[in-house]
Amino acid sequence: MKKIKIDKKKFLLKLLENFSSSSNLDNAISNTLSQMKIGKDRIDEVRSELLPNGFKSLMLEVNEIINEKIKSEKLPRNFKNFRTHEKVIYFVMRRLEIFNEILDKYKFFKETLKPFILLNTSKTLFQISDEIWFLSGDKSTDYNYYTKRFLLMKIYALTFSFFIFDRSEKFESTKRFLEKQIELVLGFGKLKRKFKRKTNS
Repeated sequence: MKKIKIDKKKFLLKLLENFSSSSNLDNAISNTLSQMKIGKDRIDEVRSELLPNGFKSLMLEVNEIINEKIKSEKLPRNFKNFRTHEKVIYFVMRRLEIFNEILDKYKFFKETLKPFILLNTSKTLFQISDEIWFLSGDKSTDYNYYTKRFLLMKIYALTFSFFIFDRSEKFESTKRFLEKQIELVLGFGKLKRKFKRKTNS
């Protein structure tokens, strides 16, 4: 009997939905297979092909789902008039909104705090930061390329942590927090450039 081909995107979205109410990832995979009328005997196949590194793989898949969603969306009408930091704010907030739509943010965050998962978050954060800068039109290739991404990694991590416990309407509190973080970085950058000009004069 021919095996049913698993629709990866459909499976992952259903898996994320089940993850919220499951005791662990394996339980969520099992429930998802059952709901999609796929034999539970294929759980090892799913693990090895879709999620070879367990939750670490799921983190990367969530990132890809969000990237795909954002790229398929229409940008705001006045997006071309946005300044670079405004574009960054838009994409960070849109990522968080989509994240909230597709899974239970509290449970997912709790999983990321486990030591063996925490070590892998830096790679994911860099990928997120790189994607946001790319969508915002950054074309730097020199030292600034890494500086911008490492700064945004820190900002995104702080904002994400704030967002997890934010219950304000449309996450307005998270947006204000993010704007403040970016404002601090921009202010430091201006101060640094001013100090450099003085020391060179």
